[in-house]
Amino acid sequence: MAKKLILIIFILSAVGVRAQDDGKGHLSGDVMINTTVYDRDTVIGTNTTQYLHEKSSAEAWFTLNYRIDGWSFMTRFDLYNNSPLLNPSEAYTNQGLAFFQIDKKIDKWEFTAGHFYDQFGSGILFRAYEDRLIGIDYAIEGVRVAYTPTDSTMIKAFTGEQKNRFGLWPQVMKGINAEQIWGIGNVNMLTGAGFLNRTLDQATMNSLANDINALPLSERFIPKYNMYAGTIYNTLTYKGFSLYTEYAKKTREAVFITDPTTNDVTLQNLDGDVIYTGLNYSFYGFGVTLQYKKINTFIMRTTPYATLLDGIMDYLPALSRQNSLRLPALYSVSAQSQGEQGVQGDVTYSIDKRNSFDVNGSYINAPNGIALYREVFGEYIKTFSKRVKGEFGAQSLVYNFQVYEGHPGDVVHTITPFVEMSIRLDDPNKLSPDVSEGKQPLRPSLRFELQYLSTKQDSGSYAYALVELNLAPRYSFAVSDMYNIIPAHATADKINYYSAFFAYTQKQTRFTIGYAKQVAGVVCTGGVCRVEPAFSGVRAGISTNF
Repeated sequence: MAKKLILIIFILSAVGVRAQDDGKGHLSGDVMINTTVYDRDTVIGTNTTQYLHEKSSAEAWFTLNYRIDGWSFMTRFDLYNNSPLLNPSEAYTNQGLAFFQIDKKIDKWEFTAGHFYDQFGSGILFRAYEDRLIGIDYAIEGVRVAYTPTDSTMIKAFTGEQKNRFGLWPQVMKGINAEQIWGIGNVNMLTGAGFLNRTLDQATMNSLANDINALPLSERFIPKYNMYAGTIYNTLTYKGFSLYTEYAKKTREAVFITDPTTNDVTLQNLDGDVIYTGLNYSFYGFGVTLQYKKINTFIMRTTPYATLLDGIMDYLPALSRQNSLRLPALYSVSAQSQGEQGVQGDVTYSIDKRNSFDVNGSYINAPNGIALYREVFGEYIKTFSKRVKGEFGAQSLVYNFQVYEGHPGDVVHTITPFVEMSIRLDDPNKLSPDVSEGKQPLRPSLRFELQYLSTKQDSGSYAYALVELNLAPRYSFAVSDMYNIIPAHATADKINYYSAFFAYTQKQTRFTIGYAKQVAGVVCTGGVCRVEPAFSGVRAGISTNF
């Protein structure tokens, strides 16, 4: 930690002196600070350690970027105080320099040392990325080299270890990726291939040997230090048509497999593969997207002992719609690396500028044919005038509670109609005067949401309502209530999960504060999900960039 700090201070001082000489340097950055105060509510089941002991928590990120003469320097300070972000059942405290990077571009070459984010193709083989909303940071600490001999050819390679909070997973990763753009007439192609190797450390191998020796003799196997995986992919485009195909495969290695019906975990020696394809077509207001995916034990982790969202080396896209409304998003899903097979289709059609439709469907099964997820979603978007816009729709889904949330439960069947209305309260035909932002007139608008989720499973049916007042570009106010209107069990309480929210924006700085009660369940972002406990309390945050 001290060595990293000294190195970064030395580099920034050196380039700062040079920037004063030629004036070509550029400094930028961003800051995000979140804090939470916990209000225990035994009715909804807020029983994690923060409600019992710590009472509050905080997270912060401070990033600096500096660029000069083909050099790029980046560092980030992270802070977690009594935080449940990385693990909802933990109060984690630590702080320090969590990210540093030195990057240099020389002609057609690019060299990177330190931490970096990257991916091969769609990310099915390898993806290093960050998503603070659910507390994941899969940065690699190591060295990366990229070579671009022509505008249509790219080759890159890296070696390093994946970040694990403020430390590193001890397993070494190495990868290489190449892409070529080419075409025939009006048909354009982007073809790529990637290769990845992960080597286990000796401590992990010793643990595996002990666990394997405890198995019945017929189930024992010889574990491998090295796992090898590769992918080949291609994007074909022709006018309004696009077709993406990818096949990835990995060698046999020790993996833990969970039986979805009993939750029993067994250690097995398995290989794996993925087939993924996506088709897109658009033409004069009409668009269609079709996707197919088949996963066969494609478990890509730094170590077989990593659990939940820890140590994941790749990204498997989910075959489900990313819903933004509260109740349609209540039962969201992520891809199952142990195995799944499914299709998804989406059709959009605009009759004119005022009327459009969106229909989406998903159908996902486990390898043994058990239904995992079904969704049918339809939406009609109507622009009544320059001031008024409405969205009307419904969702029907089937959700395998035990597979996706990891504990016994009935398969959930829901039907969820919804309405969303947006109303501008100012005159859209009136031009704003050319004044500074501080004197710019506010543009008021209202937004309403009404939703009703009907189900006899899980915790029962919910009604949801939201009213939001925006005074763009500076103020936003919202109140909402999610009411367990018909509990699944007759003896259960009808609970209100209400919230109030306020946001203030000045230039690039945004401040938010709100009080909320949140039901326990799955929280997803970008197709990656985790199960979170119920929440009750005050959340506040501030973010800015410069």
